[in-house]
Amino acid sequence: MLNQGARAEIAADSVSDILKTVTIPPCPAVVAVLLNESRKAQVDFLKIIRLISSDLGLAASMMKTANSPIFALRNKVQSIQQAATVLGLKNVINIVNGLALQRALTPKGVNMERFWDRSNYHALVSSRLAKHVPGLSIEDAYTFGLFHDCGIPILMQRFPEYKNTLSLANLSSRPTCEVENERHGTDHVAVGTMLARNWQLPPLLVQAIRLHHDFDILREASADIPGQARALTAISTLADHLISRFLNAADEAEWMAYGASCLNYLGFDEAEVEELYCEISEEVGSIDADRR
Repeated sequence: MLNQGARAEIAADSVSDILKTVTIPPCPAVVAVLLNESRKAQVDFLKIIRLISSDLGLAASMMKTANSPIFALRNKVQSIQQAATVLGLKNVINIVNGLALQRALTPKGVNMERFWDRSNYHALVSSRLAKHVPGLSIEDAYTFGLFHDCGIPILMQRFPEYKNTLSLANLSSRPTCEVENERHGTDHVAVGTMLARNWQLPPLLVQAIRLHHDFDILREASADIPGQARALTAISTLADHLISRFLNAADEAEWMAYGASCLNYLGFDEAEVEELYCEISEEVGSIDADRR
């Protein structure tokens, strides 16, 4: 039987077939320009501020996000320039990416608030876990947390019955991607990987999105898969577990089957996980309270 990573590779090789039925949103113009600017040897910070300020909705959302408990700033920022200075370039790009992703992938008339809340929680928790994993960028973990399941809202828009597919997958012992492929001929991993490429995410994050349901990579060494991608897969599963616990929701089947492998890869024991939960639940709780 093919593992999930192999299935994602096969699906990704059939891009032309997938694109006949699934539309991948292009990277928004502002995000594309910001990414190009951020990769220059000499970054023009004033240009970045002007770009964000030119989109009033984006500017307002960035101010709100920068002042939220996610970034725990000591003093509230009063302007885009101040927010950019305090947060730094990588955090600014992460915020813009997250807001643009939500704007591009939320269908009109469909309430996706629960999905985006969960994605934001996942980004926050992943970045906090990354602090305890040597060699893993906190900013990369945050971006990965935002984008790891971005294929879900795309499939939700294309297939009216996709919510039922997710429900079936949650009740099944079979991998989610297997259920998705059986019902729709593609899965959220393959679609999310294509969106990540279209949005010019770094190759490491594209690879991590493609592999984050393939737990064989935690056991099988391969020069083709960097340690950061393996760590992001393990972190993603642990983040889901911690968030489910915080929300008093049932653990997903993947945690029950592969949670021990993820903890073993990360080198965490049960006592450390408990400490992490206490740390993370306080931060997530402050965000939850701030939104009420």
